[in-house]
Amino acid sequence: MARVSVQQRRQDLVEAAFQVMARDGVAQTTTRAICAEAGVHQSVFHYSFGSKKELLEELVQITIGSMIDAAIDAKKVTTDVGESFRNGIRSAWDKAKAHPERQLVGYELTTYVLREPDLAALAEWQYAQYYAQTERSIATMEEIAGVGWVVPRSVLARMLTSAIDGLVLGWLADRDTAAAEASLDAFADYFTSLATPRDR
Repeated sequence: MARVSVQQRRQDLVEAAFQVMARDGVAQTTTRAICAEAGVHQSVFHYSFGSKKELLEELVQITIGSMIDAAIDAKKVTTDVGESFRNGIRSAWDKAKAHPERQLVGYELTTYVLREPDLAALAEWQYAQYYAQTERSIATMEEIAGVGWVVPRSVLARMLTSAIDGLVLGWLADRDTAAAEASLDAFADYFTSLATPRDR
């Protein structure tokens, strides 16, 4: 039987952790339950991760990666600011809608680490990454569309991130997809209204 690499074990345990957290909640998830889900002995967890904290750090990084993957990218940015906002917002929304259980785990992870003194910095870092990626996306829009904004870029990045973040959380609560998508379109229109022509 081929030997399973540590990296593969880590990936398997991370996937198992997502499954257990989606089913039982983050606070109730134990290393024993994760190993049972992955079909491995508990010693494998301690061989693959130094601690549960290390696993949580990995999960937060994956959550961030998922958000960044769905962010506005150069291929979806056009000279039409409204179209670029709609493309970017819809991309993030489509990913959230396709994997609601992962989204819920992501929110739970954030609130969980905020309550743990030795993990709280993870939440701050998580949102710093979100804001930074959104700023980069906005900067790309500025260059391609030749626009500026009536508010500082950093403020716009926080507004856009918070709008999507809050809307997805609300949708997880009521699953009113039509209302959520109507709100997304309104957000895109509003953010477009903040653009101003920029001298080239």
